[in-house]
Amino acid sequence: MTQSGRLGSHRVQSRHCSCGMHLAGIACAGTRCLVPQNFHFTRCCFRRGTVVLESFRHSSKACVQTHRKSSSTPMVVASKVEMEITRTNFQQSLPVIKQALHDCQFFAFDCEMTGLEVLEAKQEYLDEVEDRYHLTASGGTQFALTQVGLSAFVWSETEHQYRPRTFNFYVFPKPVDGYDRRFLSQASSLEFLAGQGFDFNKWIYQGVPFMPDEWRKKQIATIDKTQDRREISLQRDDDKAFVQSLKEQVQAWGQTQDGTLLLDGVNSYRRAIQYQQLEKLQQSSNGAHGFYVQRVPGLQGAQLQLVRATPQEAQQYKEEERQARLQAIHDAAGFAVVFEMMRDSNKPAVGHNLSYDLTFCLASFAQALPPTWSAYKQLVQRWFPAGVWDTKHLARQLQGIFEGGTSLGDVYEGLANGGLHQAVAEFLADQTSDPSAWAFPAIQHAEGFEAYREPQAGSHAHEAGYDAYMTGAAFACLMRLYEAAASSPGQAVPSAQQQPSLDAVQHLLGRINVGRSDIPYAALWGADPSPDRSHVMVAAGLQPATRFKPFAEQLSKHLGVRVRVTPVWALITPQASVFLLELPPDALPDHANMEAALVAVRQPHAQLIPWAEYAAAKRAGTIVSLLESLQQSISINQAGKLKRPLEAVANSKVNDVSAQATAGKQRPAKKLKSMLPSCRMM
Repeated sequence: MTQSGRLGSHRVQSRHCSCGMHLAGIACAGTRCLVPQNFHFTRCCFRRGTVVLESFRHSSKACVQTHRKSSSTPMVVASKVEMEITRTNFQQSLPVIKQALHDCQFFAFDCEMTGLEVLEAKQEYLDEVEDRYHLTASGGTQFALTQVGLSAFVWSETEHQYRPRTFNFYVFPKPVDGYDRRFLSQASSLEFLAGQGFDFNKWIYQGVPFMPDEWRKKQIATIDKTQDRREISLQRDDDKAFVQSLKEQVQAWGQTQDGTLLLDGVNSYRRAIQYQQLEKLQQSSNGAHGFYVQRVPGLQGAQLQLVRATPQEAQQYKEEERQARLQAIHDAAGFAVVFEMMRDSNKPAVGHNLSYDLTFCLASFAQALPPTWSAYKQLVQRWFPAGVWDTKHLARQLQGIFEGGTSLGDVYEGLANGGLHQAVAEFLADQTSDPSAWAFPAIQHAEGFEAYREPQAGSHAHEAGYDAYMTGAAFACLMRLYEAAASSPGQAVPSAQQQPSLDAVQHLLGRINVGRSDIPYAALWGADPSPDRSHVMVAAGLQPATRFKPFAEQLSKHLGVRVRVTPVWALITPQASVFLLELPPDALPDHANMEAALVAVRQPHAQLIPWAEYAAAKRAGTIVSLLESLQQSISINQAGKLKRPLEAVANSKVNDVSAQATAGKQRPAKKLKSMLPSCRMM
C-alpha cells in the first residue's frame, strides 16, 4: 500500500519495503534505492487512530539486495515532521503533537509576546507576591502571544537518551461572533522580535487561531440558546404594524413560485422580531411550512432571506447551520486544543522564568485570570496537574555553577554545550565522592525533528520552539546535578545512559523565580515564603511631589547608613507621598533617630508605620483607611504645630476618620478617598 504526498518538487511515497519496514521516501525516476547500512528511518503508522512516528535502524542486507534486483527505483530518505505550525498545517499536525505529549517524560514550553508590562505598572524591590502576580496578570491580559514553543522530551529506552520532539507555533486570535480580541503592543518588544527575524506577516495571516476555553464554552452555549429565544412582547403600534406587514409579505410569497424572499434590512431589534415571527409561521399549521431562514450580508448590514424547502430540508439546513457554527467556534479556538492536550497528558511542565509564560497561556487559552494570587494558584494546578518547574529558579539555587548569570542562554550553553564544564566539575567534586562518574544524559533531536540541530541552531535563538527545546535540555541536566547534590557516599551513580529522576527536584515543584526582590520564589504549590522585613518602615504623609532619589540621598547621609527608598506609586496623591524605607538590618536606627532624620530632611509631619502593620492593612484591604487616618493626624499637626507620637497612630482605629480637619488644609475625607486608587492590584 502506497500513500503519496508532496515534498518540494518531488512526490513523497510511504511504503513497506521487502524487509517489512514502513519507509518514507521520495520517488525519483531513474534512481535506485540508496539505503545505506544502519541508516535511520522514521516509521509512520496508525495506532488506535493516531499517527505514530517511530525511529528505526535499517540494516537488512536482504532488503538492499532485493532493491538492487527490483525494477522499481525509489530513493528512500527519512521523513521530516513539520516543526513550524501555522494555520495551514495545524489540523494535520494535531495527531503528531498529541502522540509526542503522550510519549514524553516531561514537556517544556516558551512564549513570545507583543509586550510584557503596561505603562503604569512597575516592579519594585519590596513588592509582595500578590503585587507581582497582578503585574504579570495585567501583561498577560492586555498583550498578545505571537509564538508558542513546545518541546516534548521523550526518553528512548533502546537508545538510552532523550529524543525531544519540538514544535514552533505561530498564534494569532481569529475574530468570531462575540469574540474579537483587542491587545496592546510594546515598541521595544516588536523591535526585538523584528531583530530576531520574526515574520509578522506569517503571524497575522497564518497564525493558528486561539480563544480561551471559557469563551469557547460560552460561544457553544449561545448556539443552543438561539433555538429558544426569549419572547419579545410587542407593545408599540409601529412594531405591531411591522409584524403584520411581515406576515402578509411571507404569505404573498408563499403563493408564488419564487425560490427565495429577501426581507428588508432592519436594525438588530427588528431582526429579532423577524426571527420570532418566522419561527411562529414555520410552526403554525396555517402558516408557510416550506422554507428556512438564511442570514445574508446586505447593503446596510445583515438581512434575512427565506429559502423555499420541504420541512425535512428545512430541518436538515438548520442542523447543518448549527454544525457549521460549532465548527467555526472550534476553528477559532485553535491552539486551545493543544493547551488541553498539555493538561490532559498529565506530564510535568517546564519553563524558564515562566511567570509571564504561565499568565499569558492561561489568559489566552484557559479563562480570564482570577483577581487574587491564591485563586490563580488553584487555576495553575488545574491546568498543570503534574506540576511545573522553573529552570531559572533551579539554576539560581546552584550559584557556585552559575556565577555569570542564569539566563536561558547561560544555563543551556553552560550545561548542554559544556560551557561551564570546569564549574560543574568543581561542584561535583564538592558534592560527591566520585565526581568523575557523573555525566549528563544524552540529548538528540528525534528523527524528523532536526531543524534545531547544531550548528545552524543558533539562528533560531528567541524562536519560541527553540527556546522551549533549550529549556527542556537545561532541565534534564539540572535534574542530574540535583541527583548528585542529594547523593550519599557509596550510592550507585547513575550513568549517562540512565534517565534522570524527577524525584531529585520534587522539593522545587511549583517554585517560580521572582526577580529583583528579597522574596526567594513564588509558590504555586504550598505556602509562599515570607522574608523578614522588620527593617522596613513606611513613611506616609510626606510633602507632596517629594522626589524619592534626593530624599534617599539626604536621609542616608543624615543616618550614616544606606537607605533604599521605594515610592508606593498607587498610594501617592497630589496631597501626600508614601515611601517605603529599607534600612540595613544590622544597623537599624531607633524611632527617635528616624524622627530626627525626617525633620532634618524637611519632612517634619511624616508618620512612620512598621512594615508588619502596613502589610497587614494592605492584605486586609484597609490600607486606604489607614492612610486617611494618618492624613487626618498630619493635618491636625500642621494646624496645632503638634506631633502625635507613632504609638498613638499605630493604636488608632483605621476607620476612625477625624472630623476635626482644618478647612482649606486638606480635602474632605470622601474626596480624599476618591483620589486614592484601589489597592486591589497591589
